Amino acid sequence: MRTGPYRLDMKVDIRFRAIQTSAALREHIKKRAHLEMSRFGDAVRSVVVRIKDVNGPKGGIDKRCHVVVQGPTLGTVTVEEPGADPYAAANVSLGRAGHAVRRTLDRARTVQRS
Repeated sequence: MRTGPYRLDMKVDIRFRAIQTSAALREHIKKRAHLEMSRFGDAVRSVVVRIKDVNGPKGGIDKRCHVVVQGPTLGTVTVEEPGADPYAAANVSLGRAGHAVRRTLDRARTVQRS
């Protein structure tokens, strides 16, 4: 069930805390989440991405992206990653979440075969 780059059956929830948001950032995160998770098909039902500014106006590597991926056969996979800016933090954390989902699904298949 796909229309364009997005799967209609996968929910992507993006939340920001103490950080300036924009439509471009929101769209970037949504596209990246679909890019990373759509390859898993029905195993992924929802992706929650939370981005917050840890230090406020102090600067530095203070953006933190928290990703929670859930699905019926997957359970829950959680990844958190710091970054210098919200785009970098989202890219790295969603990439790591994709790897973690792949490992979890591979382990589940190995257990089923045994």
